[in-house]
Amino acid sequence: RLLASTAVKIELPPSQHALMVQRKAAIEKHLEREGSPLKGLIRLFYQQGSVAIGATIRAKFRQEGFDIDIIVELFGRGSLTPAQVLDLLYEAMRGEPGSRYYDCTERQSRCVTVYYADGMHLDLSPAVLLDERDPRRSHIFHSKLEEPRWKDTTILTNCFGFVAHYNEKCPIDQMFAEDYGRLVRDADLQLQVMMKDADSVPVPVHSKTVGGKSAVTVALQLLKRNRNIRWLPRKRRMPASVMFSCLSLEVAEAGRTIGQNLKAIAEHILDRLIRAKSVGELLHVENPVCRGDVFTDRWPVDHTDQDLLIGDMRLLLRQLAELFDDRRSFKDRSKTLEDMFGETVAKQVVDEFAVEMGQS
Repeated sequence: RLLASTAVKIELPPSQHALMVQRKAAIEKHLEREGSPLKGLIRLFYQQGSVAIGATIRAKFRQEGFDIDIIVELFGRGSLTPAQVLDLLYEAMRGEPGSRYYDCTERQSRCVTVYYADGMHLDLSPAVLLDERDPRRSHIFHSKLEEPRWKDTTILTNCFGFVAHYNEKCPIDQMFAEDYGRLVRDADLQLQVMMKDADSVPVPVHSKTVGGKSAVTVALQLLKRNRNIRWLPRKRRMPASVMFSCLSLEVAEAGRTIGQNLKAIAEHILDRLIRAKSVGELLHVENPVCRGDVFTDRWPVDHTDQDLLIGDMRLLLRQLAELFDDRRSFKDRSKTLEDMFGETVAKQVVDEFAVEMGQS
């Protein structure tokens, strides 16, 4: 129950999903407006990453922060270089001076980011389909502004295929899904207001059924939160969420609790890391539906990265054992929860749990 309540505190609430849907639609309309450099060149918009599998969490401790990944599939880039494709998307998104996006759009090495005042940000990655008979195997583009242009390149990806694979293979226990969905909806006061005013504020279907998900995915959200806790102070690139998703799916089984899933996932990640280290290699994880789409292409950078995650997984497993040790006091186990997922969130969860137990 403590782990479920913690996951509810850190994940994307239904009302924020509804807001994300509205903002995505506004961005699509903006990019296809009259006068846009991309007018008539966009084939498709689709979500990738955590939001597409229901594993989005609040980003980097900002209470309202969410990182949403959107693919902007283009009809073709002709003779344009990776830098020119990213620059074109940046110009189209930023718009003219005075545009609502002019001062909140930033060009990255593989995407264009739109930042919002409430902390949400949308990453727009341009892509080109490689084969009409194999949708959505694509190229995305890599171009760091501070590096020479000869280092620019294209990268194979099929994030759409992986999302479909994850959603198909991830086991869902219906009773757990319904109970967890109720917890999410009860916690989202903003959604309750929106539902009452549904005639004037349409709520996407997702917002009415959110939370009907696998215990594997909830465990994955907690793992990502724990990663953020550990890696933010290190000022190093974090292990990729999609790598965690892929490794989690490799050991996914029906019938496990959140805690049992988190333990199984952490043990599997630790085993893969130690096996790579034992032969002097870095961890290598590929998209199971697209050979050559490497989820570890930017992490680990070196053996230091790998050793840090090995230490993190060992610590997480020790902490899980402490959390489920009935011989330890509730106070001690609450402190462990804080160490695992952050003081603010854990204190809220523990306080609510104590009040509920007191009322009982």
